[in-house]
Parts: sequence; structure tokens; C-alpha cells
Amino acid sequence: MPSASNEELPLQEIVPGYSSRFADWGGITVAFEKAHKGQDASNMVKGLPDDRCQAPHWGYVFSGKIVVDYGDREETIEGGQAYYIAPGHKLTFLEDSEALEFTPTEELEKTFEAARRNAAAGEQLGG
Repeated sequence: MPSASNEELPLQEIVPGYSSRFADWGGITVAFEKAHKGQDASNMVKGLPDDRCQAPHWGYVFSGKIVVDYGDREETIEGGQAYYIAPGHKLTFLEDSEALEFTPTEELEKTFEAARRNAAAGEQLGG
């Protein structure tokens, strides 16, 4: 699929409470992401090194405000900004947010595996 709108990418549930429209295009996952104000994805990444997502992400925030916590510093990304999020992060959503994101599929699948383990163990997505 060389191009797609938000509606054309398949809606996939990663864990209960978190679904996204995404597809793997040649080793890069293209995703239209939506998150609710107050949502904290920390429980999803428990068990990864430092309990942080280890996948790099590139993208563009259409609307909202996201805080990226690296442990030693925080960065805020707002609607209208392009971004790079380095490995070793946790995310919190200060506002309802929508973004288009690009992530190496192999790295992202490691995060999804941790999220599925945590969901099976009873961890919930906050927010």
C-alpha cells in the first residue's frame, strides 16, 4: 500500500483500551494515533529496559499536547509540530491528541509484546 488515509489503515487493538490505525510498510510502521487527555502509557512498557519504550518514533502532531519523559528530562510536543522521540521514553497526554507516526516495525513489536504481557497480567492503560 503506497499511500493511505486514516480510514484506509486497519484499526487494530494492541491491548484493551488502546487501538490504533496502522500498517507495516517495508519495515516501518505507519500509524495514525489518537490518545485521550490524561492517558499515561507507562503500564504498557513495564518490563522493557528502565520500564520505557525503546523504539524511536518520528511523526507529526495534528492536535493536542504530549509530554515525553526521558527520566532525566522532559520534552513537550504540541499540535502543529513534527517530532523525533528517542528510545528510552514514557508518554503522557496533556490534551486529547492526534498524530501521524513512523516507527521501525521490529522495534515497535517489542513494545507491543510488553504491552500484551502487561495487559494479560492485569495492568491497565491509565487515563
